[in-house]
Amino acid sequence: MNSKLILLALTLIIIATIFYSCKPKKENEVQEIDPSKIQLGPIVHNELTEEQIEKIKKIQSSLADVLPISLEETITNFKRDRNPDNEINIWMEMLDAYEKFISKEGNEITLNKKTEVFQLILMRSMMDEKEAIATVDCKILTKNEIKEIFSYYQTKPKPLSIEKR
Repeated sequence: MNSKLILLALTLIIIATIFYSCKPKKENEVQEIDPSKIQLGPIVHNELTEEQIEKIKKIQSSLADVLPISLEETITNFKRDRNPDNEINIWMEMLDAYEKFISKEGNEITLNKKTEVFQLILMRSMMDEKEAIATVDCKILTKNEIKEIFSYYQTKPKPLSIEKR
């Protein structure tokens, strides 16, 4: 299957299941949004630092099995972030949790299980544990494995922030 189609399908699945923060005049509230209404924002940073690029390379290469996006696309996506350092740090923490779990599984771990681990960590990065479990239909991971994965990722959830235009 074409990697762009895989990326599009994965992106739509992820976005369809996540909540976003918007800033109405009164106060922040979390709402669901139709993924077909989401458009990528403009590139905010024309250049990233060498340190940022090195971290992005590590993220992209380590997650290539479960997130088949080219390095160029990955770098471009981080250039769209208002604060790429914050986003890179979140992804590095996600990668750390992913690698801790994957490494203990050894060579026997299947791609399907890796994908489920990644999806769970990705959702957990944006929502609390209960919401992440409800969002990701875990068919392979056991309850104990899910608890273990969550023990590796303790960062406060940061919902995806989308601006209405």
